Amino acid sequence: MSITKRISILILSIIGILLSAKLTVIYLDANFNPYALSSFCSINEFIDCDGVAKTTHSQAFGIPLCIWGLIFYAFILFLLFVDKLQKIRFLSFLKVFKNPESYIYSLGSLAFIISIFLACLSIFEIKKICILCFATYFINLAIALIARKKGSRIFGDVKQSFLD
Repeated sequence: MSITKRISILILSIIGILLSAKLTVIYLDANFNPYALSSFCSINEFIDCDGVAKTTHSQAFGIPLCIWGLIFYAFILFLLFVDKLQKIRFLSFLKVFKNPESYIYSLGSLAFIISIFLACLSIFEIKKICILCFATYFINLAIALIARKKGSRIFGDVKQSFLD
């Protein structure tokens, strides 16, 4: 993976972690802190991060989506540096990660597909949007687009990920 791709994905992942951490604070305040003030991104009736965080749609398998985001972006960071980690003697088992660039593309694409579903759910079902959530959706798209190998077919990297 080229250094510019690696740095771009690193920056996007760090921004994703920061946004997910802020979304975690918003989720906890909205659901568990009766004395919390409304968040800065609760602007009006439609742009309302707190309102989105209070719905049951802000969880998957009982875990807040913001926590899933933290795990996702941390795993992307791990994949960025797995080639360096493989060289450490006691971490040689990481050699199973043969094509980290393909994995990052596949995971970024999957995350963006999920993001599209969540955006539609937010707009049409909840009738509120969270601007921080939408920022992570664009980060997911950017990660997928940057990680895609030049000249590879769209599903080539996904197929390679499954084969590995």
